[in-house]
Amino acid sequence: MSDAYTLLAFGGAIVALVLLIAKFKVHPVATLFVIVTTLGLVLGLGGEKTLALITEGFGSTMSSVGLLIIFGCVLGKMLELSGAALRITESALHWFPGRKVPWAIAIASAVVGIPLIADTVVLMLIPVVSAIAMRSGMSMMRLGPILYIGAYVMTSLVPPGPGPLAASALLGVDLGQAMLYGALVAVPGIIVATLYLLTIKTYVAPKAEYVEHLPATASTGVAGGAGGVTGAEGPDGTREDAAEKSAGPRMPSLALSLIPVFTPIVLIMLDSYVVDLVGEKSRLGGVLSFVGAPLVALFIGCLTALPLFGRDWRHKSTLNDLFEAGLKLAALPLALTGVGGALALIIRDTKVADGVADVIRDMGLSPIIVPFLVAAAICTITGSNILGVMTAAAIMEPLMAGLGISALAVYLACGTGAQIMKHANSSGFWVTTTLSNMTVGQGIRSIGVASALSGATGFALVWVLYATGLI
Repeated sequence: MSDAYTLLAFGGAIVALVLLIAKFKVHPVATLFVIVTTLGLVLGLGGEKTLALITEGFGSTMSSVGLLIIFGCVLGKMLELSGAALRITESALHWFPGRKVPWAIAIASAVVGIPLIADTVVLMLIPVVSAIAMRSGMSMMRLGPILYIGAYVMTSLVPPGPGPLAASALLGVDLGQAMLYGALVAVPGIIVATLYLLTIKTYVAPKAEYVEHLPATASTGVAGGAGGVTGAEGPDGTREDAAEKSAGPRMPSLALSLIPVFTPIVLIMLDSYVVDLVGEKSRLGGVLSFVGAPLVALFIGCLTALPLFGRDWRHKSTLNDLFEAGLKLAALPLALTGVGGALALIIRDTKVADGVADVIRDMGLSPIIVPFLVAAAICTITGSNILGVMTAAAIMEPLMAGLGISALAVYLACGTGAQIMKHANSSGFWVTTTLSNMTVGQGIRSIGVASALSGATGFALVWVLYATGLI
């Protein structure tokens, strides 16, 4: 079988993958399975070996990342339903009042977007942002996309979001490095995108259903949940809202809300960067190595989220139903990651990787640009940044050795490429555009351009890190 035929088959598989998902709306999991199976058959592996490789690739990937994705999704669901995400947002708005409010929204979105997908962040916080827009006179064409873009960038680059978590596992990237460098690359992208959105002059009013309950004249302040009330900050960091007391359970304090977000991150960082200093065989090193193992760290994060529910933490609705809700959320990333692992194994076994690497070298392309372009193409055409980062990682994993590029560099390039660009084929685009009361054109001018800028900015930093030999 010639190299030309092998490369043609591989290229055809990528085109078919994009067409089936983007044009014919076939589910990504079914599409990936069809592509992986067909690729194995047309490259001469035969039915028996193709199925054996698919099973092996799926199983080995699930064994390394399955529970990580589940615990990450459970943690995100706990933060969402407990009110912790809303508390983080309100506190950020309290610290950045007045004209600084857009930056408060960006910061809150970025923090909440670490464990939550961007669509969920918008659905959850858009009433708060709409109330702020009405009181401040700011355009929803600014504030709505800022709310989305912070979470969107973080969930493309920083674990334990399902996309980056799966990509880091597929590529074999240390999770501590993925978190540290992912955040390092993500923050400049969020800043540049926010600066761009702040230049937009077009005024778009918030949707009526989010603000019709608010008084015609209201003092500036933090919107408090769906009711949009304001209040004073208490001495313990909680907001004293009379309406909140009568409307339902109090939200958790800021400290309790932040602990589940940063506990697993800190534990994983300690394992990645401190254990070697104190010695893995020492008592402290052994403890840090255990609690900093990603699986244990994420589970501990879930445990630290239980106090967010107050006395209800012992109830079935918290201990059982929340976990089931997280499992449902994890189903799609799990399936995509497993089939992506099978795709990587097929590519490796058929020697496609060697041929592709040779072609890239012959073209004179810098290796770092390849995963960026692959992820950008998949995200732009299919509309999913999660699919973009995971699929690009699966495709690039067998190519890394031939291209002479590190797993961390590939991971960061995939995460930045997967941000480019959001438009009318994306659920996140429609959620943000619709709930922010924007037209499609206004959505493309704001969300589309901002996502392209965040990805390009992040990749520019990745390029610098790669060129200087830091990754």
